[in-house]
Amino acid sequence: MSQNLPKFTKINESFPCANCGYPVPPSRSTCRDHCPRCLWSLHVDVNPGDRAANCGGLLKPRSYAAHPKKGWMIHYVCQKCDTRRVNRFLENDAEESDSFESLLQLSGETRG
Repeated sequence: MSQNLPKFTKINESFPCANCGYPVPPSRSTCRDHCPRCLWSLHVDVNPGDRAANCGGLLKPRSYAAHPKKGWMIHYVCQKCDTRRVNRFLENDAEESDSFESLLQLSGETRG
């Protein structure tokens, strides 16, 4: 009999950015999974917050796209295993919003 595992585990804690070293604060609007300054993340989850991925590679922000309900979405590629991920850009977080300048810098990257 298979278990119904949650697709989202709420983990909202501070962490040092593995790319730039910035002390990333927790989010007030959702669970933060990337640096608000450089937008990089870590490949530690299979499903959000489960910490079940064995990779641990850096997730490089490659591009972005608009989602009709979620707003801007950042497209990532893992530098270690080439896994692709998409995460929500935190545009209006009360603690610290993501850098729109960093998002716009992705415009020169390949889309998707």
